[in-house]
Amino acid sequence: MILPHGRARLLPLCAALTLLVGLIMVSPAAAAPRNCTDSRSLKQVTDEPVANTMPVLFVHGINAGADTWDGPDGSDSEDSFPRKVADLSRVSAFTFDYKPAQPEWVTDPRIGPALRLAINCLARASGYKVMVVAHSMGGLATQYAVSLPNGRAGGKTWQDVAEVITIGTPTRGSITASLVHHLSVASAGVPTLRSIEGILGVCALYGRANDDSMCGIVDVLRSPQGRALAYESEDIKKLPPWPKELPVRAIAGDVKLSLNSVFGVTSLPEASVGDVAVSLGSATAYTNKTGAPHVLTCRNNQVPLRVLGSDCNHLNVKTQPTVVATVIKQIKRVQREQTSLRAPELAYASGSTISLWTDGKAKALATIPSGYRAQQIAWSDSGLSIAWTATKDDGSGARVYLVRRGRGEPPARPRIHSWDCENYSCSTIAFRGEELVSDGASTAEQAALWSYPSSGGPRKLAPVKSLRPIDGCFGPACGRLDLLGPGPNGTVSVAYIDAGGNFTGVGALYRVDAQGRADRLGSADGSGLLGTVPAVSPTRDKIAIPWFGHLSACEEFSGVSVLDQKSGQVTQPHLPDLTGNVWLLSSWFDSKGQLHAAFRSEPGCGSNDQYGPDGTRTYHWGAARVYRLVGEDWLSTNEAPVLAREIHRGGRTASLLGTPPDTATGGNSAGRLVAQNAANKAVDVAQRVHAFAWRPQTP
Repeated sequence: MILPHGRARLLPLCAALTLLVGLIMVSPAAAAPRNCTDSRSLKQVTDEPVANTMPVLFVHGINAGADTWDGPDGSDSEDSFPRKVADLSRVSAFTFDYKPAQPEWVTDPRIGPALRLAINCLARASGYKVMVVAHSMGGLATQYAVSLPNGRAGGKTWQDVAEVITIGTPTRGSITASLVHHLSVASAGVPTLRSIEGILGVCALYGRANDDSMCGIVDVLRSPQGRALAYESEDIKKLPPWPKELPVRAIAGDVKLSLNSVFGVTSLPEASVGDVAVSLGSATAYTNKTGAPHVLTCRNNQVPLRVLGSDCNHLNVKTQPTVVATVIKQIKRVQREQTSLRAPELAYASGSTISLWTDGKAKALATIPSGYRAQQIAWSDSGLSIAWTATKDDGSGARVYLVRRGRGEPPARPRIHSWDCENYSCSTIAFRGEELVSDGASTAEQAALWSYPSSGGPRKLAPVKSLRPIDGCFGPACGRLDLLGPGPNGTVSVAYIDAGGNFTGVGALYRVDAQGRADRLGSADGSGLLGTVPAVSPTRDKIAIPWFGHLSACEEFSGVSVLDQKSGQVTQPHLPDLTGNVWLLSSWFDSKGQLHAAFRSEPGCGSNDQYGPDGTRTYHWGAARVYRLVGEDWLSTNEAPVLAREIHRGGRTASLLGTPPDTATGGNSAGRLVAQNAANKAVDVAQRVHAFAWRPQTP
């Protein structure tokens, strides 16, 4: 089909105008977030605190201007798209400006690599993953940026991004850009095309009154950007693919052009011209994990040039009210999901109840039977199962409890499975992936753990294989397995008792996989394990093993050894320099894997009133202090001591505060549980808490 001569000459040129003037930026505001040094390209929309907010980063297209995200007339920055986003609860808005780098391609250090640094910076400053809203070539710049390293060992920038929304991004390039590029190259030999700047100026009459000068478009057509944006260009093909793990949502404009109005007939169908600059197929060529693309459709029954004033054209679609509302709805959803991860569930045992607490809200899960007291709480790797132990007050027995949850749902009237243990034969529980195990199953003939089926039914023996033979050990404890805690990749770590006598020793340390195969890690010294649950780092690569030492009735002490559960290396720090016998009160890892511990001391036999009239030993405790492990030495800190602490991988802290127990054999007395909510404020969770544990961070 042949168009009328004049229109055939103008339409593709004016259509290209909307591609090459695509903007995606907002008015710069006060300052870049703290610790983000590239203030020339990264601007915050409002001068508000960044920490604990989800950053939304707007990335513009080529030939950008700072007001590209403003209101419909381009004059009201207070009503701009990013400003509306910045006004959302717990959300901060930023713009990335690479205008000084234009017209270079997205691989230029000032575009893709600089965008990568901005994303990494915002993720660190906020503590949240970044959501990116990208227009036109800004989507391709984002595609390149997320493939680059994020500064962490083996990490990529996409791991710092929650979701990407592309608006009119030429994922496969632009047919219009290809056409106009060829026309501009040919203009030198065609008199009617030699004045292309003037023609583009005519096209500008149909666009926004405050757009940048259109006459510079010819230079863009001949630039690296203009060539790279051609349909199915080699530059676009060379871009790294979007990571499959990263959600990407496409938004596109689609102008339905009535050919009847062009030719004055009534039998011709509508023609889809996309947003004029980018075809619908190119703008929606990639979406991942977010469902079907969102397409804004506009019908035009006027002359073809009027498409430049349509809500669906390349310039206008990014600030069209329906598109803005769609993006804001998606931002709210992603923000809620991230907040949920940032404020994970905390399970705790208070008095006679097991409860779940999430950001200020508590829900009872189960009741502890009368005469029992909860000792330990554990979560499965997925967070879908939770288990706890409870011991009888008189020490005559214990029970193990297990609840399986629905994915993403709180346990409503959960079915609780339980098993009896003889004496303290299930002193420690842990999940080997999704399988709950405990110690207490070993015999003189066979080393084994107990395995507890998630559907209930009798517990089963889980034999442990490949243990090295024990030489020179005597006594009933030889060959016993003491469960330490969960390890990486669905494993657990155990201590294999290989020394006997009055005090059994800590023994050799092994990692046991789901098939029961044991790999020797190392060994730890000590007269035995202290009666408190070992602390595990948030990434499960380290475990702190509490032990006690006995030299005589006057010389007893306790400490903690650190097992690297990947390399098998064991670090046995020196005891803190305190007067008398030094005893471990509690230990924990921070979110970066740094070990901390609280110690106190007592004089031992140096005191004349060490024993009461009835022969009961009386401990005279000194003040407790918190230390940080550096190498093999403990460095004193000014932090107030706690009975117990666990720090979630996402950074949330839960602490048990109260009076330390009067005994020196480990274990925690009841105390007041304090935890951080989503706003990083410490709030009281419950009183008389015996045990607690954060739910693991899950994808």
